[in-house]
Amino acid sequence: MWYVIQTLTGKEEELVSVIRRLVPRKFYTACFFFERQLLKRLGGEWLEVTETLFPAYVFLETGYPQEMFFELKRVPEFTKLLGDNRLQDYGRAMFIPLYAEEEAFLRKFCGYGAKKGAAGDRFCIRLTTIRLDGAGAITGIDGPLEAFQDRIEKYNFRKRYAVVDLPGRGRKWTAVLGIRMERDEGGNT
Repeated sequence: MWYVIQTLTGKEEELVSVIRRLVPRKFYTACFFFERQLLKRLGGEWLEVTETLFPAYVFLETGYPQEMFFELKRVPEFTKLLGDNRLQDYGRAMFIPLYAEEEAFLRKFCGYGAKKGAAGDRFCIRLTTIRLDGAGAITGIDGPLEAFQDRIEKYNFRKRYAVVDLPGRGRKWTAVLGIRMERDEGGNT
């Protein structure tokens, strides 16, 4: 099951590295964070950049939540484990997993563009290519957003992003993901 650790924004990669160094691997399957590719316009050209998708959040896959809870207490860099402090297990706050449907969604979502990073597991949501007809209507979507068209709240074609609705602990979350127009691939703007 997947669990979430909150840290300081910009310290995600560092936390993954520290966990890999300090926590015995027998207690977890994977420790990772999500990244996304975006297009940013600089000097009249579109540049591909990679940013953290969920700043300040690191994900941990484990079948040993109690053991990991205590192992993570020894890691100085993490801020807190996401859980429910109202649920108590013998007087201790519990480390609770993502809901099964949230984990399944994120697995499917990142599966399209998953890659292994040198510093740990990274899941990078790649750019999605959008094709438009002459009237500006979408005629095709190729990439990670293809399977999630029903979750897209809005597109901003001029700035090359889409806003996607994500499941998250019973609350509404959104993520901004990068898109590329088919004409961008040919070098046109």
